[in-house]
Amino acid sequence: MAAPTVRAVLHGVRSSRTFSTTAVVCKRGVPLGPMPNEDIDVSNLEALEKYRSFRRYFRVAEKERNKLHWWSSYKKHVTPKIDEEAKINIGLPYLPIQWADVLKERKAVRRQNLTSVELERASRLRTLLIPLEDVKAEWERTSGPYHMLRIAEHYGLYRDLFDEAMFVPRVLLRVEYDSDEEYVVPVYYGNLVTPTEVSYQACRVSKEM
Repeated sequence: MAAPTVRAVLHGVRSSRTFSTTAVVCKRGVPLGPMPNEDIDVSNLEALEKYRSFRRYFRVAEKERNKLHWWSSYKKHVTPKIDEEAKINIGLPYLPIQWADVLKERKAVRRQNLTSVELERASRLRTLLIPLEDVKAEWERTSGPYHMLRIAEHYGLYRDLFDEAMFVPRVLLRVEYDSDEEYVVPVYYGNLVTPTEVSYQACRVSKEM
């Protein structure tokens, strides 16, 4: 009788599953400054001042974003620290854009559009056509080169190709491949061009200063 009992006990011990847990004790430190939105009285939300427009909210949000805070944001964690002064500008010399004159010109155009009877009628009848070529030309003349700079920095082109040297693309290049006798394949900022599309003839490159 003893042998079956011992065998049953051993079988129960061997077939049983064991598990273990690990506990980590974290200690919450004292904040180094005021926490975000701690001055808001959440018990009476109706008494809080309302923005009542997106422009007011955006103005306050931009003001707070430009302030120096004691906490680390997500952008600081994922963005490596780059010494802006150590960068070498290898670009062409260029006169800086007078943004005050650009804004003044845009306000004049907007004022003219608001008083235009033809534009109002076309907008009301839903026949208004926006000249995209003019919009693209204005973008390339003003903000386009700086947007291209940010895109190149985001994808690490200056880091991989120029060893952290940078430049603002002042000369606009137009690159096109003839895919056949009728159609061309343009090269944009990031589009995919296959070898079969560019094997017809050499590319055509034109530049605009």
